[in-house]
Amino acid sequence: MNRKIVWSILAIVFGRLVINISKRFPYPFVSAIGTSFGVSADSIQNVIALTNGAGLTSPILGTISEHFGRKLVMTGVLLMMAAMSLVAALFADYGVFILVMFSLGIGKIIYDPTFQAYLGDVIHFSRRARVMGIAELSWALSLVIAAPVAGFLLDVSSLQAVFLFVAVMLAFGAVAVWLLVEADETPDYRRKRIRIIGPLAAMRTVSAHPPAVFALIFSLCLTLSHEIFYINYGLWMEDAFGLVLTALGAVTIVIALAEVIGEFIVITVADRFGAKRTSMYGMLIAAVCFLIIPNLSASLPLAMFGIFLMFIAIETSIVSALPLFTEILPRSRAVMMSANMGAHSLGRVAGAALGALIYKLSDGNFLMIGVVAGLLGFSAFLVMWRKIPAGGL
Repeated sequence: MNRKIVWSILAIVFGRLVINISKRFPYPFVSAIGTSFGVSADSIQNVIALTNGAGLTSPILGTISEHFGRKLVMTGVLLMMAAMSLVAALFADYGVFILVMFSLGIGKIIYDPTFQAYLGDVIHFSRRARVMGIAELSWALSLVIAAPVAGFLLDVSSLQAVFLFVAVMLAFGAVAVWLLVEADETPDYRRKRIRIIGPLAAMRTVSAHPPAVFALIFSLCLTLSHEIFYINYGLWMEDAFGLVLTALGAVTIVIALAEVIGEFIVITVADRFGAKRTSMYGMLIAAVCFLIIPNLSASLPLAMFGIFLMFIAIETSIVSALPLFTEILPRSRAVMMSANMGAHSLGRVAGAALGALIYKLSDGNFLMIGVVAGLLGFSAFLVMWRKIPAGGL
């Protein structure tokens, strides 16, 4: 890998790190943010849900780099997000906060498929899982940075100081991408960009290729299974152990560690073992965990270990699938990765609603929730095993 590509990757990862910080900093401080605007914590949670819902527009907005080019779109998105964060820093208004948070959500769903497509363009498939695993470390590291920095700034100043910090970092990210990322404009690529890729054309491109359709089914089943389980495990821990604050605090640490370990597994193993097999067996382990964890209510350490293993497996499966999916439609990578992000977003929204419904209809039967999540997880495993090609391996 040449030096220019290494610097390109570092700049792209830095940009994504800052974007993830802008997304994750509100989660631990929902109550404090609500107090600063004089609204309830539920209102801030609804804003976060709205931000997550922005991912549903990914199949429409995430494809624009097929027309304008990867580097230009990544730089433009970072600048837009920096400008919106600066607006939030200048105006301490709840309506502005909603607008800015939604804009930051839109920025992420454009940047992510664009950088994934760029890495697919410039990194050979034999090394792509390692590079994408490194890029995905920015998700886990963002929480490590976001929580203490935002907590400190909220303690000594205000939410506007947090947004000012985010704005400055996003601006640095834009400069880094513009100066360090290798241009992706070749003569062939310029000719291709003359035709704008609209959402209907993108849908036709994906639906005409069966492996692409099955890749989206895999992502949807994976996210549905995880979200159905994830939205209910806190209630189960409260009922089973009566240790709400202690358990949730410990699980937060568990999740962060699991994310990092899962990403390191992809970095060190996936290229040699195979991206498909790594993702497939990660999903299988997660599905088994969904079925077993509800039966561990007699022991908090065992339950915590099960949750820890489940998050490692899920993170491994998600991240190792990314390089695999970049090779499914190599001439329309941004289209494919945007559709994949849309499938994950749909899974999160539908999974949260379905998980709440199952909990209500089953009178809080967590075993039933585990069974549904496990069956969906096994479905994802089977789809990956039987229907998705191994790419360049």
